[in-house]
Amino acid sequence: MFSLMGTARRSTFEEFLEVYQPGSVESWSSDKGETLLHFALQNGQPESRVAIAMHLLDDGAYPTALILPERYTTLHLLFGHNSHDFEAEVPLLETLISGGADVNMVAGRGWGTPLQTLASRLKFSDEELEPFYNVLFAQPDLDLLREGKAGRTTLESAKLLAPGRDKLVERMEEYLHAHGQSAADS
Repeated sequence: MFSLMGTARRSTFEEFLEVYQPGSVESWSSDKGETLLHFALQNGQPESRVAIAMHLLDDGAYPTALILPERYTTLHLLFGHNSHDFEAEVPLLETLISGGADVNMVAGRGWGTPLQTLASRLKFSDEELEPFYNVLFAQPDLDLLREGKAGRTTLESAKLLAPGRDKLVERMEEYLHAHGQSAADS
């Protein structure tokens, strides 16, 4: 099974299909809760990441699975990369969220909420991250005032990343206003 995990994490979709047995998506889970989907979401090649993860989701993988004890969600793993094809990954992100992946889960080891994880990828501009932002801000339950990374709210964290995240901060404040909240509510 290790080779299957490694294949999900490091190989192309075609190489993955050579070793994957359909219907075996639930056949392996580590004592920390790591699944094939988690390994696929850690694949460094966006095209392979999307293809393998979507295949596993179609085969019954759970988008809600957490890696313990840190409580990393599938969203944290997707957002934690330094290489993305944002437009190609949007359908994957939407599938994870519609399947129940928690947009507000606070993960340990400094990862914070999924949006804090995404915003911390300073390699990317707000413009580049906009396709992911669009999906996240479409969620009616996005909690920008939940304490996450370093005890700060997601909004506070974004403000600390300024000027690189000025557009994100503006969008967060608009979201809070539209939902009858303000930063003073935290």
